[in-house]
Amino acid sequence: MTQDIWTLIVVILVFLGILALMIRGWRNRTRSQAGLFDSLPEVPAETGEVVLGPLTGVYIGSTVAGDWQARIARAPLGHRSAGTLTAFTGGLRLDLADATVWIPRSDLQTVRRASALANKTVPGGGILVARWQVDGPDGTTEIDSGFRADDKDTYPRWEALRGDAAPTTRPDTPSSTTEENK
Repeated sequence: MTQDIWTLIVVILVFLGILALMIRGWRNRTRSQAGLFDSLPEVPAETGEVVLGPLTGVYIGSTVAGDWQARIARAPLGHRSAGTLTAFTGGLRLDLADATVWIPRSDLQTVRRASALANKTVPGGGILVARWQVDGPDGTTEIDSGFRADDKDTYPRWEALRGDAAPTTRPDTPSSTTEENK
C-alpha cells in the first residue's frame, strides 16, 4: 500500500473515533439529566384562546436556566428543529417536527430576548427565550427554551407575556443571570 492510502485510513479511523466519542458524550449527558424531569406536561384538551402566533421559525434548544451552554439533551428538548410557537391563555405550545412541547402558564416565568442559548449565538438578541419550570425527581428545574423566529418584529409582544410561576432557585443554579453568563 502506498503512503496516501495509509494516510486516508488513519484519517478515517480518527474521524470515526471522534464521532464515537461525540455520540458517547451525548448519551452520557442524556443519562445524567434523567433526574431533571420524568415527562413534560401534555397539551391539554382545552388550551384557551390564542393570544399570539403562530410564529414560525427554528427551535434552538433548551438549557438549564442560568447557563446558556448547559444544553438539555433529553427528548424532545434536545435537538434543533423547525417549529411553530403559539401563545394561548393556558400556556405556550411549541410544535416541532417530531413532537409538541406544552409550557403551562402556571409553569411559565418570563419571555425575553437573548443573544446566546444552547451553544448558539446570534446578534442583537435574536433568540426569544421562555423561562419555565418543570418538576422531576431532582426537584423543580428551571429551563430556558429558545426560539429564533422568522419575524422578529413580534418579539416585543412576546416579551410582554408573563407567566404565573414564581422563580425557584436550585442550589446548583445561580440566583441571578446576567445575559446568560456570557
